[in-house]
Amino acid sequence: MKIIDNIKTDHNQSIQSMLITADKMILASPFLTEDFDEFVHDVAELGVKSISLLTTLRDNSPDLFKKANSLYSFCTSCVQNSINFEIRVNNKLHGKIYIALKDRRPIKGIITSANFTDNGLKHSHEWGVEIDDTDLLQNLIIDLMNVSSNPLTYKEIEGIIKAIDDYSKENPIIQESKPNLEVIGHIKDKLKVESPKVSNTEQIDFPDDTRYFLKPVGSSDHPFDESRKLSETIQELHFSKRKPNSVRPGDILICYGVGTTKLLGCFRVLSEPFFLTDENTRWPWAVDSENLSPKYSSKWSSFNNTLSNAQASYGYDKELTYVGGKSLGALNFGADKIRLNESFAYHLINIIKQEVK
Repeated sequence: MKIIDNIKTDHNQSIQSMLITADKMILASPFLTEDFDEFVHDVAELGVKSISLLTTLRDNSPDLFKKANSLYSFCTSCVQNSINFEIRVNNKLHGKIYIALKDRRPIKGIITSANFTDNGLKHSHEWGVEIDDTDLLQNLIIDLMNVSSNPLTYKEIEGIIKAIDDYSKENPIIQESKPNLEVIGHIKDKLKVESPKVSNTEQIDFPDDTRYFLKPVGSSDHPFDESRKLSETIQELHFSKRKPNSVRPGDILICYGVGTTKLLGCFRVLSEPFFLTDENTRWPWAVDSENLSPKYSSKWSSFNNTLSNAQASYGYDKELTYVGGKSLGALNFGADKIRLNESFAYHLINIIKQEVK
């Protein structure tokens, strides 16, 4: 850990320094520069391929006028420099956090008082700490994603910018301390209810629009044997050669091991599906997910919670899948997931919860 400031050096240099070996950046700041061009160009030159931006979009805030310029500049700069990007909203965000990742694993992070503005990064007297503890940074990323919205679509971003620009055109002279300008309506379906302080299935009430999937891990030629483990924090879960368009951030993946058919744990999707560059893999699509049952996953093999036992305790005559099926047979023919009905999904989740009470 080390202290960084804008006196001996500046935050901009410190952020770029930690990105030298990174391919992705997470940038969380309530206030943003209106011109991202130079920064995005510089980090693209360093090898950064993806940026996740977390910020605020509060209704009736004077900051919205600058924020429209910020969002436009961020999007166009990323496109021009061939950087993948996403924007998430957290209207309770006050902290300023910058994290560098390599191969989807955090390598360094800065927690600081400095907003991502010219003053914050270079001129104001700001102090922060740089840390390289991967586990701490992973937990910080989980918390950030849990309390922020799902990624905005291009259409939603354009709608927000247009609403702000239209208001500015209609009020070209008046400088209001609190404009009558609402933008959250454009993304209300993306905002999340406040998450619990501890990530654990025993304490989570999933949102009404949550979708539940049963997901095999392993394959017939490489079974998930009892010596293997899944991550107790962030787990990359793989899918077949067809992009899993039905899987979205916030969905729940209940995993079982191919071979033993034992339940491995319950995972919440954190990212949109992304394509792996390894051409030889049979499972080229993946998502990042949060393990909601780390205690269970650490000793999954000691429990006799097979799919057949779970179905027997639920009832063989009951519907299991979202479309009303009473069988999980598609998994025997290579399906990389099955969407479950809510009732059977909760039955599986409760089996996991009961083992670690």
